[in-house]
Amino acid sequence: MWYRPFFAFMRFALAVFQFGCSTPIERVSDPGQREAALPVVRGTELEAYIAKSGKPVLVEFGVDFNCSRCQQVKSDVVQLGDRLAERVDVVRVDFNANASLVSQLGGTICPTYVLFQDGNPVLTRSFPVSMDLLEGEVERFISEER
Repeated sequence: MWYRPFFAFMRFALAVFQFGCSTPIERVSDPGQREAALPVVRGTELEAYIAKSGKPVLVEFGVDFNCSRCQQVKSDVVQLGDRLAERVDVVRVDFNANASLVSQLGGTICPTYVLFQDGNPVLTRSFPVSMDLLEGEVERFISEER
């Protein structure tokens, strides 16, 4: 009988891992204010996008809705993309649709950030990560390339 709570917990943990972000959040929006967003690339197109980009590519594996963590850092990531725009492409790929890819790249939870340089992943960070720390690490990798 002791095993029932254990298996219930394991089913819950598996569901959370399998479905990624699903924590509902309340969205309060001002209809007159445009919501900031990153360019979205499909997971199936990511490899080609990285190959065509003449710059390193920072990918945010996240979701646009129902994830309080992604919503919490959304504007910070857009601002990071704006600051790095001349040296790094910053895009979003859907975490839930590409969970196995994220796992292969070392990601554990959404949002996960992966920096690709010369077509190879060189940096993986998962939430919680400070945007200042992430920016510093990205800057270090792109300055080492020069």
